[in-house]
Amino acid sequence: MTQDAPGRLHLVTGNHVGRLPEETAHDGAVPADLLRRAEALDAHAARERAPRTAGPLLVCAALTVVLALLARQPWQLPSRGASGVAEVPQSLLTFLLLAAAACVWAAGRSVRPAETLASAGAAGLWWALVSGAALVSVAAALSLASYAGTGDRPADLVVRCAVPLVPAVLAGVLAADAGRAARVRAALGTGLVTVPLGGLGWALLSSSGRSTAGLGDVLGMTALAAVAPLILAVAFVAADRRR
Repeated sequence: MTQDAPGRLHLVTGNHVGRLPEETAHDGAVPADLLRRAEALDAHAARERAPRTAGPLLVCAALTVVLALLARQPWQLPSRGASGVAEVPQSLLTFLLLAAAACVWAAGRSVRPAETLASAGAAGLWWALVSGAALVSVAAALSLASYAGTGDRPADLVVRCAVPLVPAVLAGVLAADAGRAARVRAALGTGLVTVPLGGLGWALLSSSGRSTAGLGDVLGMTALAAVAPLILAVAFVAADRRR
């Protein structure tokens, strides 16, 4: 609200300036009406800034369960040599790449980076970030699958926790100029790739005939190694550190 002269009050809404009638400028009802309008505008702005997380979370949960169920089928698993993964079966690799493509597509549909982020350059970088996270997640899933039937346990849990954490933080940095809601949405979008593919890797590890782990165990490890780091990353990018 601005006042450029006595009896001339203006209500500024976005880029629009609405002048109040001069004959009511000193009426006691005008300030109350202005306060009501200001409160309505504040409530509308708060709704626009609030991150909409229900949709991405539901999609992430559904993808995780579906991919885990598919991965627990009797796939031909890769072998493990002295230097790591060896002899990856073509059928399993194709399945993983299709799963990664589905997760990237779901992330794009959920986040809509061209509309969420502040610039086309940031949107392009977000797509590159999500695609890179998908490839890293596929490699991590193959690594987990190579341990199936060997009797050994993966010892690099801390490194695996970084797979969902790092892309989410970087996505929040890309959306730094687009507001809190955009930062949260961009970070959650990376989780639509890293969490389901992380669950897929743990499901492949449990698909061996020697394993006694069930679907509940797979989802528990996914929560520990993928969901928890993602929550930490989203909380970090959602924090408003401006003075």
